[in-house]
Amino acid sequence: MPKTHVRWAIAGLGNIAQRFVKDLLKHVPNARLEAVAARQLSRAKQFAQTYQSPKYYGSYQQLAQDPDVDAVYIASIHPQHRAMAELFLNHGKHVLVEKPAFTTVADWDEMCALASSKKRILAEAMKSVTFPAYRQFKEFIKRNHIKIDSIEASFGNANPLDVQSRIFDPHLCGGATLDVGVYPLWLYADLCALVAEAVPNPIVTHTQCNADARVDETVEYNFSGSIRGLLGASISTDMPRQAIIKGPDFSAIIHEKWWNPKTIDIVYQAKSHQITTTERGGGFEYEIEHISSLILAGKCHSELLPSSTTGRVIELMEHSLSAIGFESLLQAN
Repeated sequence: MPKTHVRWAIAGLGNIAQRFVKDLLKHVPNARLEAVAARQLSRAKQFAQTYQSPKYYGSYQQLAQDPDVDAVYIASIHPQHRAMAELFLNHGKHVLVEKPAFTTVADWDEMCALASSKKRILAEAMKSVTFPAYRQFKEFIKRNHIKIDSIEASFGNANPLDVQSRIFDPHLCGGATLDVGVYPLWLYADLCALVAEAVPNPIVTHTQCNADARVDETVEYNFSGSIRGLLGASISTDMPRQAIIKGPDFSAIIHEKWWNPKTIDIVYQAKSHQITTTERGGGFEYEIEHISSLILAGKCHSELLPSSTTGRVIELMEHSLSAIGFESLLQAN
């Protein structure tokens, strides 16, 4: 009989892993939880007991060697992503790695080549582009041959300075660009790809909100060219939570929170349209379901999460951090 579900494992058991597993268990019929792993066995055991995982491991190597695992979601801190992806791919696992996937495009290209040689999926977990409303929005643009002139989007939250926090830690790839900047950069790159426009490098400006911070705190990415882009990211300042996309006889607002797109209002040729979808879970279910469906169909690439877009976004992050003097964050460990 053909397989009806994918056996998932989770590597790295922090807060985002808990959000991921809740959606996997409750809202994804073509997936099931097979195993979890952390660097401490006690932590893996506690997580497994909480979420009824059949297996748990105190090392990622043990997880990689489990023959019953089809796919691994990597939810560890950024600096660990590359080594973990290599480990799991070399053991024949499909890999969904939390954003940003890697911090250098050289690592991404190398791991994509490895995934291709193993005939396995390597995808970045940019969940926002797998939401049904966003997919319908892209189809609307494509079906009507809409030209896009400008994109405005930001992601920023006012966090108090805490040098012990991961997002303020330069040794853990902290900072606005790598924490939340990846979201608007992905939106811009994805919509450029949709309408076959090249993604230029932006002019980048940085505002330091706290004198003692050693990471980029508030960043603006200004794109010129065929599609103007005004994007923002901050770990120290609250920013608008809607995205605005415009073109000739066209405007659209992806409402709060735009990175969990559920309601999109469109005005096209003086007519109003609304795309809205009912809420199922926490938002991770769509990417899990999508990757699972690809695996069950024997496919190794995703049209929703293309490696080319991830690669370009990583290049944009590299360019941006270098432009404002924070290139050291790309090699943090």
